[in-house]
Amino acid sequence: MKNEELDQILNQSFKAEPQYKLSFDFARKLSFSVVRREQWKTDMREYLLIAAVIAGLVGLVAGFYFFVDKQTSLSVFKFISTNWIQVLLVILLLNFILFADRVLLRLLFNRWNRG
Repeated sequence: MKNEELDQILNQSFKAEPQYKLSFDFARKLSFSVVRREQWKTDMREYLLIAAVIAGLVGLVAGFYFFVDKQTSLSVFKFISTNWIQVLLVILLLNFILFADRVLLRLLFNRWNRG
């Protein structure tokens, strides 16, 4: 498309009245949706960072404790391997509590205060 044709289309579009009307609070709704989306991304990033730091620290402490006292570490590993379902449920519960605290409650609180 040439520049002259584009100029004609733009001039014609500015002369005509638009066929639709935006609501008076369109800008507020749009800004709330953008802020909510960015807040969700930020909250998820923060949750994943905290979960990774906690997992890394637990791994570091477990590795250090294994280096210091192998017998106790092996008995802890035996306990975890025999009761893996209970240990997994506790880990998932703690992970959900962290997720709810860092992501879900902020999302719900922002939706309730939006109005």
